[in-house]
Amino acid sequence: MKTQITRISFYQNAKVLAILYIPVGLVYALIGVAFLLMDVEYLKLTGYVFLTMPLWLSLAVVGAHYAVAAVYNYLASKVGGFEFEFTEIKD
Repeated sequence: MKTQITRISFYQNAKVLAILYIPVGLVYALIGVAFLLMDVEYLKLTGYVFLTMPLWLSLAVVGAHYAVAAVYNYLASKVGGFEFEFTEIKD
């Protein structure tokens, strides 16, 4: 049985990707806390930026996904999408 992906959902996939990238952003936030605790003047701005990284990283991933999904949906409507072949296995 052949199946073709002709459209990628913008909202659902972006939501899942944003949630998946929050832990990665939390690693940056921990580094930001360490920078702030060092009490070195030139690291303070970097510390604050890193502290907000879960938000910025998630927003960047959502934006990138919207762009990629829009291009894929356009191309899939013109030339067809990814095609998979599934085989049903009996238990």
